Amino acid sequence: MSLAKFDPRTKIIFFIFAFALAFMFTEISEVIVFTSILLIFCSLSSERGEIFGRLKIMAPVFVVAFILWTFLNQFSIFHTSNGGVNVLTGAFMTLRLLLIVILSLAFVSFVTPVELVNALSSFKLPYKLVFTLGLSLRHISTISDEYIAIKEGQTSRGLELDKGFLVRRIKNYNSVVLPLLVRSIENAEKLVLAMELKSFSLSNRRRYSIGKLSRIDYIVIISMAITLIIFIVKVFVW
Repeated sequence: MSLAKFDPRTKIIFFIFAFALAFMFTEISEVIVFTSILLIFCSLSSERGEIFGRLKIMAPVFVVAFILWTFLNQFSIFHTSNGGVNVLTGAFMTLRLLLIVILSLAFVSFVTPVELVNALSSFKLPYKLVFTLGLSLRHISTISDEYIAIKEGQTSRGLELDKGFLVRRIKNYNSVVLPLLVRSIENAEKLVLAMELKSFSLSNRRRYSIGKLSRIDYIVIISMAITLIIFIVKVFVW
């Protein structure tokens, strides 16, 4: 079953517990098992192409992380060895980084901005906070679409954005950043005008319709809660 089919509240709770577990793992075997389970979930979902595509782009980051943690782990505030080369530490920290990245990509792919706003609203969080977060996420999505459109337009005109050294590339991207900034301001003005025409006010709390949790939702939440409690006891008590 794809994680995307679960209730939004279940997905939010799952990812909160999963991120907490990612920082509580102390053994490389724990990270491998949890990462493998997460990869299986992702591979069975319809968003697997997007997730693994972005993960492939970040492959050089994991290689650099492994090298740094293997040879320079003594300079880290998290190091536990006396220094020198430590392949086990490098592998553990790289796998933990991989796990965090997979969780982040899965969260973005499985939880839509609308679901996030609905779930947070059902948790009785301040409406202003929920509305601001939802509006920010929607604006980020709009900016991303505008960036792609402007970049493709400039490229079709013969502008080579990725040619030359770093300073040259930065100057080339001015022709993308400036129009993007103007379009962002225009979109913000349109949004403000639309809200004013509809007499929108943050003082009037909106109610979002959200269904009841199913049995599988409760099973996932309880299982993750029990797992988190076990690792909290393992890390802080034993």
